[in-house]
Amino acid sequence: MDRFSDLPEPLLVTIISFLPFKEAARTTLLSKRWRHLWRSTQTIDFNARFFINVDASREVQRQVFLDFVRHWIANYEQSTISKFSLALSQPRNSQMVVENCITFSLARNVKHLVLDFSDPTWNEDDFEGLADLTSYELPLSVYGHEQVLESLTLFSCKFNTSGFKNFGLLKEVSLGWVEVGACTLEALLVNCGYLVSLSLKHCWSMENFLRVCGRGLKLKTLVVYKCRFYYPCFAVEVPNLSCLRYTGTLPRFDISRNNRGLDEVELDFGLESVCSCSMADLLYKLFFEVFPMRALTVCTYILQVVSMGEDFIGMEPSFPLTHLTLKTAMHDYEQVGIRYFLDSCPHLETLEIQLGPGRIFHDDYEAPYSELDPHELWIRHPVVFVCVTQTLREVEIKGFKGTPNEIYVLNYLVTHGRVMEKLTVITSREMSNRGNPTVYRNIAKQALMIKSASQNLLITVL
Repeated sequence: MDRFSDLPEPLLVTIISFLPFKEAARTTLLSKRWRHLWRSTQTIDFNARFFINVDASREVQRQVFLDFVRHWIANYEQSTISKFSLALSQPRNSQMVVENCITFSLARNVKHLVLDFSDPTWNEDDFEGLADLTSYELPLSVYGHEQVLESLTLFSCKFNTSGFKNFGLLKEVSLGWVEVGACTLEALLVNCGYLVSLSLKHCWSMENFLRVCGRGLKLKTLVVYKCRFYYPCFAVEVPNLSCLRYTGTLPRFDISRNNRGLDEVELDFGLESVCSCSMADLLYKLFFEVFPMRALTVCTYILQVVSMGEDFIGMEPSFPLTHLTLKTAMHDYEQVGIRYFLDSCPHLETLEIQLGPGRIFHDDYEAPYSELDPHELWIRHPVVFVCVTQTLREVEIKGFKGTPNEIYVLNYLVTHGRVMEKLTVITSREMSNRGNPTVYRNIAKQALMIKSASQNLLITVL
C-alpha cells in the first residue's frame, strides 16, 4: 500500500486541488478510494475543448459537455472553491448553464474566476468582425463579489470598469478578445488599486494607442500579446513594474522605468513586416529604456534586425542580466545578432536557446554584414566573449536537429566555456527530411565528441 492511501481524505483533496483538472480526474484510476475524491477538488476547470470527439458532431460534443457541467454542479458538496474556470464559445446559446456556473462559483466564495468565451477557430491575426462576436456581458452579480476575488480573467466578455472600484483584493486581471479603449484601461487601473499583474491578449482599440500609466500603480507584471491599437505606440509609466512581456509588431515604445530597470523582459516582434535601419534604431532605444536586470528573451526578428542600424558597431549595451533566452531558427542572418547579445551580457550565467521555425525578414541582408560565414564566425576565427569564459555555467538547447549552424554554436560553447557546469541538448520531436529524433540525438552526440574547456561539464542529450 502506498503512503498516500494512509492520508486522511481532507488532505488528499487538498493535494488533488493542486493538480490541473484533467490530471485530478485521472486519479480515479488509482484505487476505489480515489474514485470520487477528485469531485471534491477546489480547482474546477470546465473546458469544452476537452470534450473533442472526432466521431461526433460539434453539437453533440457541446451537449455532452453541458450535461457534464450540470451534473457536476448538482452533485458538488464542498462549501468553498479556490478557482473556477469556464471555457465555452457562443455562451448566449447556453446562457442558463453559464449563469448557473457563475452563480455556483460566487456562492462558494471563489477567489480566482476565469470566463473564456472565445472561439478556438478565430484567426488571431484578423480582428475584423470580432467586436460583434463579443456580446456576452459580465453579470452584475460578479461586481458584488468585490471582497473575495483575487484574480479575474475575461476572454470575449464585456465588462463595466466602474464596477471594479470595490474590488479591494483584486491583484490579477487578464483580458482577451475584447475591445479595450483608453478610458476603459485608465478606469481599470484607477479602480483596481492593488493590481499587481495585468495581461492583455488579442485586445484591440480603434481610437487610441496603448497606454499604461500611473505613478501610484502597484503593477509589477504587464503582458501584451498580439493586441492591435490604432496608433503604433506603446507608453508605459509604472514605477514598480518589474516584468514586461510583449508580443506583436514593433511600435514606438515610450517607457519610463524605475532607476534600476526591469527584472524580466520578453520581446517578440514576429508579427512585424518592416525590416530596416530605422527599426534597428528603435530596438537600440528600447533596450536602453527597459534595461533588463535579470532575464531577457528575444526573438528571431530582433536577432536579424539588431545589426542593421547605422551605428551598430560599438552599440552593444552592457546588461547586468544573468539569464538569456534566444528564440531562433539558427539561419545565417541571425548569427551576428546572437553574438551581439553574448557580447552585451558579460555576467550571463544561464543561456537557453529555443530552436524553432522562423522566417527571413530581409532578403538582401544589409551592412555591416552583407556576406557572412557562420563557420568563420564560430569556428575558424571566433570572438570569445567574456561571459563564455568567465560566468556562463548552464546552457540548454531545445529543438536540436543538427543543422550546421546549430553544431557550430554548440561546438563554440563547449570549446570556450571554461566554467560551464551543465549542458542539456533536447532534440526535436519532429519528423522531417533531415531525419527523426533518433537521428538528431546521434548527431548531437557525435558533435559533442570534442574536448571541453571545462573539466566539470555535465552533458545530457535527450
